[in-house]
Amino acid sequence: MLKGNKVLLRCVERKDLDIFYDIWCNEDIRKLDGKFRLPPSKEDILNNFSKFVNLDKKYLSIVNEKGIVVGYITFRESNECKNVYTLGITIDKGFWNRGYGQDAIKVLLQYLFMNMAAHRVELQVLDFNLRAIQCYKRCGFIVEGKKRKACFSYGSYRDVIGMGILIEEFMNINL
Repeated sequence: MLKGNKVLLRCVERKDLDIFYDIWCNEDIRKLDGKFRLPPSKEDILNNFSKFVNLDKKYLSIVNEKGIVVGYITFRESNECKNVYTLGITIDKGFWNRGYGQDAIKVLLQYLFMNMAAHRVELQVLDFNLRAIQCYKRCGFIVEGKKRKACFSYGSYRDVIGMGILIEEFMNINL
């Protein structure tokens, strides 16, 4: 378990998958991830729990101070370069604008840089997801580039913004 000021990050439990599925069914959330495909059914997710928690991409449940699962955060080490990680996060819409995402990201960055020998952590975000872009900047991520019209999302091609943070940048912010 990893603890922040507002959230706790813990391993995914079977009961969390019900919550994740409900989050995935929210159209406003699906719009923010152009690559997302809705799983066939809640039962399919529950029946494949072992696959879900043993993927190369690690999922952690984000639990708030009241013990409620408010979303999940993911990380995966790059296949191309050692000590480079990709991060992803999804927060239930009912818990937006409460600082849970920012706290979860900071906790995970601390873990990746201090415990997993990360040199760099990166992510991609659709250009219209301004709330997320601002959150990532507050966590120390820097906009590194843009892939023009690289993702088809809800009827049009959208730009994908690449962001990253290096260990030395993280250390400067968190000393």
